[in-house]
Amino acid sequence: MVGKTGLLGLACLLLLLAPAGCATPVPPSGGPPDQTPPAVVAANPPAGAVNVTADRIEITFSEHVDEASFARAFSLTPDFDRPPDLAWHGRRVEIRFPEPLRANTTYVLTIDNSLRDLRGVALRAPITLAFSTGPRINRGQLTGRVLAACRDEGVPGLDVYAYPAPGGVAPAPLPDRPAYRTQTDSEGRFRFEYLSTEPLFVVALADRNRNRRPDPSEPFAVPPAPALIPDTSDAGTGPAVWRLATLDTIPPVPRLIRPRSNRRLAVLFSEPVRLAHAGRVTQPDTAGWIVRDSVAAARRAVRAVYQVPEDPLQVIVLTDPLAPGPHTLYTGAVVDTSGNPARKSPLRFVPSTSPDTVTLRFRGFVPDTADADPDGAVPFPPGHSPAIRFNQPVDSARFHTLVTLEDTAGRPLAFTRTTRDGVTYHLHPAAWPPEGAEVRVDVRPLGADTVFSRRFRPLQPDELGELSGHVTPDTTAPLVVELHEAGGTSACTQTEPAGTTRPDRTGYFIFRELPGDRTYRFRAFLDRNGNGRWDGGRIHPYLPAEPVTWSDVLPPVRPRWETVAGDTLRVR
Repeated sequence: MVGKTGLLGLACLLLLLAPAGCATPVPPSGGPPDQTPPAVVAANPPAGAVNVTADRIEITFSEHVDEASFARAFSLTPDFDRPPDLAWHGRRVEIRFPEPLRANTTYVLTIDNSLRDLRGVALRAPITLAFSTGPRINRGQLTGRVLAACRDEGVPGLDVYAYPAPGGVAPAPLPDRPAYRTQTDSEGRFRFEYLSTEPLFVVALADRNRNRRPDPSEPFAVPPAPALIPDTSDAGTGPAVWRLATLDTIPPVPRLIRPRSNRRLAVLFSEPVRLAHAGRVTQPDTAGWIVRDSVAAARRAVRAVYQVPEDPLQVIVLTDPLAPGPHTLYTGAVVDTSGNPARKSPLRFVPSTSPDTVTLRFRGFVPDTADADPDGAVPFPPGHSPAIRFNQPVDSARFHTLVTLEDTAGRPLAFTRTTRDGVTYHLHPAAWPPEGAEVRVDVRPLGADTVFSRRFRPLQPDELGELSGHVTPDTTAPLVVELHEAGGTSACTQTEPAGTTRPDRTGYFIFRELPGDRTYRFRAFLDRNGNGRWDGGRIHPYLPAEPVTWSDVLPPVRPRWETVAGDTLRVR
C-alpha cells in the first residue's frame, strides 16, 4: 500500500517524465520583458527550392507562436480554392495542401505582421518564403513605401496586394483575389519577392475587415503608374512612394431618432456630419426639415436645428409640441466631412410625452482663456472673430438682449452674428475701435444679475509675422501650397489648412499676418484637376494620386519679420 506521501511523490515523478510535446505552451514567467519577435529557423521544402513535389510545407519557428495569429497572418500564392489544413507540433507547423501543386509554378508563402508570439510580440516585417515546382524559381522584385497623406511618415501594417495587369492596364474590376500579397513594415516600406516579370497593378490597403479586397471608405494608396514591371536585379525597383488616402463617396444616412421630449428630437447619423450652409448664416436653415403627424396628416413646425460640438453624429431638431402618436421626419441639408450630402430618408417615430424642460445655458467663450494675455484680454488673428457658445439656439431678437459689445469706454457697439452649428455664435462689430483697442463681450443668460464677461482684441501688425518659401515641381501642373499648424504630434490627422496660396512663376510663395511664436508646416501639391485640394487618386477607374510633399516643422513665426524656409520644397 502506498501512503499519501508516496502518491504525491509518484505524481511528481510522472509529471517530470511527461513528454514536453504534450504540454500546453505558455509564456515563461519572470525575467526581463521579451521584445524579440518570432523568426523562422527551418523550412521544408527550404526557401528557394526547385522541382518541389511535396503535398505540404513545414515551418519551424524560433519560439512558440500564437496559433490563431498564424492563421490570420499566413497566405500562399497562387492560392487554392480551399484553405490548407494546419497541424501544430510545438514550434513547428505543417501546412497541408488541399490539392496538388501546379506544374512549373513559383509558390510564395507570406507571413505578415499579424503573427505574434505567446507574449504578444509581433513581427516587425513580413516573412517571405518561396519554392518552385519547376526547375527555375521566379526572381522578380518590387519595392515601395507608403506615406501618409498628412505627414511624410511611413504607414505600418498595411496590406499590399499585387494583381496581374495585362497589357500594362490596371484591371477593372479587380480580381477576387490578388496574385501576391505582403505588408508594410514599421517605416511603411514593402517588398515583393519571387515575382514573375509580368506587369502588376499594386494597391496598398488598410484592409479592416480582412477580406483581402478594397471596400468603400477603407484607406488606400495607388501607384503613380497603372503597371509596374518587377526587376530581377538584387536592388529591386518600383516607384518610391505611394500616398495613403481615403475616397469617401458614401453619403451619411440618418439611422434613428431619439425623442428627448415632446418637442426636441436627436437624429443620429451613420457618421459625423455638419449642417450645410451657403455663405454667412445667422441661424441654420430649417426649410428642408419637415415633421409630419401621421394621424392628423398635418405638418408640424420646425423651430430650429443645431449641433453640439461634442457629438458630431447627431443633429438636434426643435419643433412645436408634438401630439402622441406616429410621426415622420424628413431631414434637411446635412453633409459629411467629405461634403457628401445625406440621404433624404424618412424616419418614423413616436414623440416622447415628456414636456421639454431644457433651459438656456451659457457654455463659454471661444477662444477660451488659455489664449488670454496676462491682463486678461484674448487676442485673435486677422480673419477671425470672438465667439460665444450656448447649449441651444437663441433667436436674433433675444440674442441682442442677452449679448452686448462695448468698447473700453463702455460705449455699446453694434454687431452682427454668424453661426454654423446653431449654438456657437461669432460676433462681428460693425466697426472695430481704434487700433490696439479692445472690446468687451457681456453675456446675461439668466438676466442682469448673472453676467459673463470677456475682453477680446485683434492682433496688431507688430504682433504678426510672415512665412515664405520656394517650391519646385517636376511638371508644369498648377501648384498649391497650404499652411498647417505643426500641432506637436506625429499622429496623422487631416486638418483644415490655416492658409492656402499659389506660388509665382519662380516658385516663391508667402503667408502673411500670422500670429507670432506659432509653428507651422507647408504642404505643396500638384493640383492636376484644378479643384484646389489634394486628391489621393482612385483604384477603379484607376487615377494616380496628385504628387505631394511636406516641409519639416518651420521655425516659430517672428513678429514683424518674414521667416524664410531654409529648404526648397520639391513636389514629385
